[in-house]
Amino acid sequence: MNWKECAWKKGDGKDSGLIYNCDFVKKYPDTSLHVYYAGNLRVAFCDRCCSRWYFTFNGSECSSPGTIDGAFYIHTGRNHNLHRHRHIEGHCNNIQKGKVRVAFWVGKCVRGEQLADAVSGWHSMNRIFIEEVAKAQQ
Repeated sequence: MNWKECAWKKGDGKDSGLIYNCDFVKKYPDTSLHVYYAGNLRVAFCDRCCSRWYFTFNGSECSSPGTIDGAFYIHTGRNHNLHRHRHIEGHCNNIQKGKVRVAFWVGKCVRGEQLADAVSGWHSMNRIFIEEVAKAQQ
């Protein structure tokens, strides 16, 4: 087995940009990477707004089978400030062996809603797990 956990305990109040990098050494060319984030994420202080958290691999989002992301939308009024534990998970194929920079980001949602007031991590540990696994069945 080839896996890694990157963990940190620090809140990040940026609404857009890099949250955390985690370098991983992939051993085989014909495997996939299984990744997930677990920690507190928040959108607040806006109405009809959205933030999207997502993974990149060596600077690009996953294209096979697709992006690994989570979008959080709020449409309940300006006074809501909900911090919730979230889990964003997926597999990414066609990544070359060797050093892979796995990064976790926050930014605008795909549909173009107003960017929310986002917080990543809040009074608890944040974790990125990376595991090299066999490719899925076809």
